[in-house]
Amino acid sequence: MADNSNEYRFRSSTRNAVAAAVTSVVMGVASFIERMVFNQCFISDYLGFYGLFKNIISIISVAELGMSTAIAYSLFAPLAEDDYEEVSVIMHFFNRVYKLIGSVILLCGLAITPFMGRFVKTDVSISYVQLCFVIFLLSTVAEYYFYYKSIIFSASQKEYINTLITNLCWAIMYVVQIVVSLKTHSFFDYSMCILIFTLVRCISTNILARRQYPYLNRPTKRKLSSQSREKIATNVKGVLLFQIGGVLVNSTDSILISSMVGASILGLYSNYQMITKGLLGFTKILPNAITASVGNMGAVESSEHVVDSYKLIDMSFYLIYGFLSIILFNIVSPIVTVFFGTSRALPLSSTLIICILFYIQNMKSLYLSYKTSLGLFWYDRARPLIAGATNIIVSVILGRWMGLDGILIGTIFTYVVIDLWVEPMVIFHQGFKTSSHRYIISTMLRLAFVIAMMLVTGAISDMLPVSGLAGIVVRTIVSLAITSIVFFALYHRNTYVKQSIKAVRKFIFKKEA
Repeated sequence: MADNSNEYRFRSSTRNAVAAAVTSVVMGVASFIERMVFNQCFISDYLGFYGLFKNIISIISVAELGMSTAIAYSLFAPLAEDDYEEVSVIMHFFNRVYKLIGSVILLCGLAITPFMGRFVKTDVSISYVQLCFVIFLLSTVAEYYFYYKSIIFSASQKEYINTLITNLCWAIMYVVQIVVSLKTHSFFDYSMCILIFTLVRCISTNILARRQYPYLNRPTKRKLSSQSREKIATNVKGVLLFQIGGVLVNSTDSILISSMVGASILGLYSNYQMITKGLLGFTKILPNAITASVGNMGAVESSEHVVDSYKLIDMSFYLIYGFLSIILFNIVSPIVTVFFGTSRALPLSSTLIICILFYIQNMKSLYLSYKTSLGLFWYDRARPLIAGATNIIVSVILGRWMGLDGILIGTIFTYVVIDLWVEPMVIFHQGFKTSSHRYIISTMLRLAFVIAMMLVTGAISDMLPVSGLAGIVVRTIVSLAITSIVFFALYHRNTYVKQSIKAVRKFIFKKEA
C-alpha cells in the first residue's frame, strides 16, 4: 500500500537528498582531481571538445521528445493507488519508445559526424575528433536502450537509488580516467572509460529495478489505454517544446563559443563549468529529491497546501543558492588559478556572468520540479521556442562584439526577459490558481540583490593580502560572514525561513521541533 502522508513525503525527500549529498561529495572530489590531471595531460582544446560533444549530443537528444518527463508524470497516480498493472503497462510502453528514440539519436549523430569540422576551431586532427565524438554518442545511446527503468525509482520517491548508483559509478570512473590519462595521454582511451561506465550504470540500475519491482518483468497483453495515451501525448507536446527551447538556451553556448571564439577558450570556460556544474549537480539534489513528493502531493492534497509548500521551498532555494552563488564568485577564479594554473583563469567579468548564470539556473530548477510534478508544460508551450530563438540571436550578436562574455550575457538576457516571469506565471495561474505578480517582482529583486552582494563581497575580498590556498579559505570565510549578516538582518523574521529551520531541526533530532 502506497504511503501518501506528509511524513512519508518528508522522509522520502530527505532520504533522497541525504543519499545524493553524501555520494555527490565523493563524486565531486574524484571529479575535481580528475580535472586537475586532465589539465596536466591534455591541451585546453580537449577540454573544449568534451563540452562541445556533450552540447551537440544534447541537441540531437531533443528526439527524446520529453517522453521521460511525461511518463514520470503519468506514473505518479497509479503508484499512489497501487495500480501495478497500469504501472507495468506504462513502463513497457516506455521501453519500446525509448529504444526507438535511441536508434534515432544514433542515426542523427552518425549523420553529423562528417561535418564536425564546422563546429570547432582547432589544430587537432578532425578525424580524431570525429572518432572521439562517436564514443560519446554511443554512451548516450546506451542510456536509451538500458537505463529506462530508472524512472520507476524517481516516480516512487526513491530517487536516492538512482543517485547512489550514478554517483558511485562516476566516482569510480573518474579514478580510472586519472590512471588512463597519466599512463596513455590518449583522449580516445579517456572517452572509452565514459562508454564502459555508462553501460555499468545502466545494467546495475536495470538489475535492481527488476528485483524491487518484479511485476515489471512479467509480460502484459494489456495495452496503454486511450485515456493514458492522450495524457502522455498532451504532456509530450508541451515538454517537447520545453526540451527544444532548453536545448537552444542551454546547449548552444558551447557550440557558439567553439565556432566563434575557439576551442581553446571553450576549454578555459569548461574548467569553470566543471566547478559550477559540479555544484549544480550537488545543489540539484533538492529539486530532484522533492519532484516525486510534489507529484504525490499534487495528486492527493489541496491546492492551498501545494502553494504553501512551494513558498517554503522557494525561500529555502533562495537562501541556499544565494549564499552559494555569492561565495562561488569570490573563490572560483582563485580555485582555477591554484589547481589548474594561472593561464587557465578567465577575466573577472566572465566570472561574474558565470556565477549569475549559476544562481538563475538553480532557481529555475524549482520551476521545473513543479511543472513536471503538476503536468504544466502545455500551458507555456510557446515560451521555450521564443526563449531559444532569442538566446541564439542575442548571443550571436553580442558574441561577435564581446566574445565569450557576449555569448553568456545572451543566455542571461533570455532568462531574465522571458523565463523568470513566464514560468512562475504558469505555475501560479494554472497550478495554484492565484496571481504571480508579487512573486515575480520578488524574484527580480532577489536577483538584483544577489548580484549586488557578489560585487560588494568581491570588492572586499580583493583587498585581502592573502593568496593561494589560504586566500581561498579566507575569501570563503569573509564572503560567508558578510552574506550571513546581511541575510539574517533581512530575513530572520520571515515565516518560511522559520519553517525551513524547523524542518531541519525535525530531521536532525527526529522529533517535533
